[in-house]
Amino acid sequence: MSSLEVRLFGSRLSPFVEKVARALLLKKIDFVLVEPKSLRDFSQWNPQTGKMPVLELGDERIYDSTFILRKLDEVRPRPPLVASHPPIAASQRQLEDWSDESLYWYGMALRWSAGNAAASAAQIFGTLPPLVRPLARWFGGRRIRAATRAQGLGRLPEDVLLRELAHHLDDLVTILGEEPFFFAARPSLADLAIYGQLRVLCSGPTPDAGQLIAERPPLVQHGERVERETGGAAGNP
Repeated sequence: MSSLEVRLFGSRLSPFVEKVARALLLKKIDFVLVEPKSLRDFSQWNPQTGKMPVLELGDERIYDSTFILRKLDEVRPRPPLVASHPPIAASQRQLEDWSDESLYWYGMALRWSAGNAAASAAQIFGTLPPLVRPLARWFGGRRIRAATRAQGLGRLPEDVLLRELAHHLDDLVTILGEEPFFFAARPSLADLAIYGQLRVLCSGPTPDAGQLIAERPPLVQHGERVERETGGAAGNP
């Protein structure tokens, strides 16, 4: 593993790229982050779906954050990303899946609501070269908004989205309970997945969602614990 060049493709504004970056940091695997410079990069890096992250291990490329984390546990088993006790491991995997497939869409629907779309576009596409930035903001934003509407949450009013998100955050506080991490005393893929989603909600364009998280100290403290285990708030490789 130490002899392989490791490259992570994508922007850490993506909760899935952040999830993988934190897993690499947790396992102390050196990597280089390769960020997109145009919309064409996505299809070039991932011909299957055009989605990030993509992890390159030597001459092997792995797609999808869940599959990437499984691969990381194969190539560097310590520390493990799932518990050794099967019922706990099952709960961790289920929470990761819920985070990726449900919580994610609340974030996307809120980020691309009428009141937040301009700030989201500026954050996501503002790092692209000036010549491609206007087209990326128009095409990329339109595509993401269409995806949230097709999924369903993008059709709901923003106040309803915030109300339902608050209920889910309360559930996370209940699930976390007195443990430092979800279901365990050390971080797992569940913690990295939740951390990535909540970090995006606190990143600026969705201030109301960020406030909901700030009002729940156990979630704030959980995020701080994840950061301590994975290189700090910046999480630099």
